[in-house]
Amino acid sequence: MKLVHTAKAAFVLITTIACCSGAAAQSPAPPITAAAVVEQDYDALFEQMYKNPSNLEVSFKFAEQAVKRGDYEAAIGALERMLFFNPNLPRVKLELGVLYFKLGSYELARSYFQEAIKAADAPDDIRAQVRAYLTEIDRRLARYEFSVFTTSGFRYQTNANFGPSSLMVRALGQDALLDGAFGKHPDWNFFQTLTANYAYKIGTRGDAIEASFLGVNSRQYKLNQFNLGLVELVVGPRIGIGQNASFKLYGIGDQVWLGDANYFSAGGGGVSARTTVGDLGLLEAFVEQRHRDFSDSTNFPTASQQTGDLLSAAVTSDLRFGLLHWAARAGYDQNRAIFDYYSYKRYSIDMAFPYAFALSVFGTPHQFVIAPTIGFSWANYDAPNPIVDPFTMRNDREQRYGAIFDAQVYKNVGVRTQVQYMKIDSSLPNYTTDNFSVSVGPTARF
Repeated sequence: MKLVHTAKAAFVLITTIACCSGAAAQSPAPPITAAAVVEQDYDALFEQMYKNPSNLEVSFKFAEQAVKRGDYEAAIGALERMLFFNPNLPRVKLELGVLYFKLGSYELARSYFQEAIKAADAPDDIRAQVRAYLTEIDRRLARYEFSVFTTSGFRYQTNANFGPSSLMVRALGQDALLDGAFGKHPDWNFFQTLTANYAYKIGTRGDAIEASFLGVNSRQYKLNQFNLGLVELVVGPRIGIGQNASFKLYGIGDQVWLGDANYFSAGGGGVSARTTVGDLGLLEAFVEQRHRDFSDSTNFPTASQQTGDLLSAAVTSDLRFGLLHWAARAGYDQNRAIFDYYSYKRYSIDMAFPYAFALSVFGTPHQFVIAPTIGFSWANYDAPNPIVDPFTMRNDREQRYGAIFDAQVYKNVGVRTQVQYMKIDSSLPNYTTDNFSVSVGPTARF
């Protein structure tokens, strides 16, 4: 019986092969794809390296291909074989340090980085890269992480109160002439901002308890009703996913003052997800929900009509393509207020293109960054405001253009200059406006 089954199986196998061979003879050969060629090259390099392990050029090419495929272990094996035949290869040690860094083996990475610059003749560019990686390793292995950025200075605005561009506005659905006191007015202010971030790390995967603080204070020279104060606190756990991604759950608390009186307080929460994009940089997305409770005041007697819930969602990026550094934010806001004419949906996109360079000042190198910025937003309101025009829905289109220039003065202290032009085109002349601002002041990072 076993012989019968064996013969039958052999007959089926031979018949299948014959049928397939006949079909292949009648059908054209499949095209050779680029992926297949790359795979053949990769396999050929592996064969060459296996047959001639002392050929360092082949080993390095194989390691490059392995890195591109994401096979870091294979690349590490090839590079370590190169060091076996020639231990004096600082660039290979640098590459090994980078690969172990990507795998999260920070102590192994540190040892290779230190070996890469041990020789007195190690190239300066390798020394610079190693210093940057060693600093990052120290940061990642530290149990605590704390950073502060603060800036202050003077700002001039051509329209500090965001008054309409024209005094001819709408009131109760009719054309009306606005009192000049409520039109656009220029003014100076003195401002201070402070951001602080703290993380208590749990392991090396990326798990941590994080807290951030934002504080803003702005004092107007003439228009004191627009004095602004803001504090925001965000606290929550970050959970690592592998070595290159994480998500975070957090609570949010806000308090805002306008005209030296309580304007609104808010509480809510959010969730965010962050990941690296190869060696290009970072992507992060978040969704937040806040309930904002507005308060009436002498300067803003109807502010409480804006009380309601604000939903915000955005995707941010910080990417580098060679010399091009691109930071962007695309966002969506949905505001639900007690009065529908304060409810809206808003879409926005903002981009910056920072360019960093170094110049020698009085014989000492100083770091400089210039960052052109551009932004657009579209806001559509849910209902017309009967006090303004009961038959016209408010729709705003905003454009923002500007630039930031940072100059290092000494170590972590610098000077920042910022210019921006903002223009809003609205379906209602009451909200059509523009503003040009210039600010300058010192910065400090810790």
